[in-house]
Amino acid sequence: MRKINYSLLVCASAVCLLTGCAVDKMTLFSASASGSGTYSVPDAPRFVLEPDDVVSIVFYGNDQETVTPFNASDTNYVVARDGSVTLPVLGRRQLAGMSETEAEQELQKAAAQHLRNPMARVHIRNARITVLGEVRRPGTFTVNKPVTLLAALGLAGDMLPSAKRDNVLVQRQADGKVTQYRVNLLTDELFSSPCYYLQKGDVVYVSPRYKASRH
Repeated sequence: MRKINYSLLVCASAVCLLTGCAVDKMTLFSASASGSGTYSVPDAPRFVLEPDDVVSIVFYGNDQETVTPFNASDTNYVVARDGSVTLPVLGRRQLAGMSETEAEQELQKAAAQHLRNPMARVHIRNARITVLGEVRRPGTFTVNKPVTLLAALGLAGDMLPSAKRDNVLVQRQADGKVTQYRVNLLTDELFSSPCYYLQKGDVVYVSPRYKASRH
């Protein structure tokens, strides 16, 4: 668990508002936000490899000439539906369910049967989050590491004045199930929420404060 100072976060947000920063602006919070102080927040999660993920896999070693056969001309691979990736020399390897670090360790162990002190670098290249609704730039964003809910709203250009800040929806899909979370950004509940950090594939929806009138 990490700790974050709420007062500093609000002050930093105010500075961003004055200087034109796009991320985590003061408009994410209300003047009625409860209290101030230091809060414990979850550790950043690790992205986990899943079927259909695009992953970059590159091998390194003491002798680059001996490492070359382990690297394909295109170092991007698609994780198959059975969770495997087929690599030069090493063949099919089950990687689904592993974090990037765990996959690196698994591949280094396999390559060590052929190479001396091999190193592997694994990076998920298609990790995306989607932000919709009352934001300035709704869309889907590629991220290279887990980001917080506030940072995701910043990527979408911040919430509009018409946004409903006390009921932000986060939809998360895992193991064939969809779970929905509601977050009130007018309080400090975000810091203990499972949505403080977003997971790969999360969808954030910011609803309007008022329903459109019908004519």
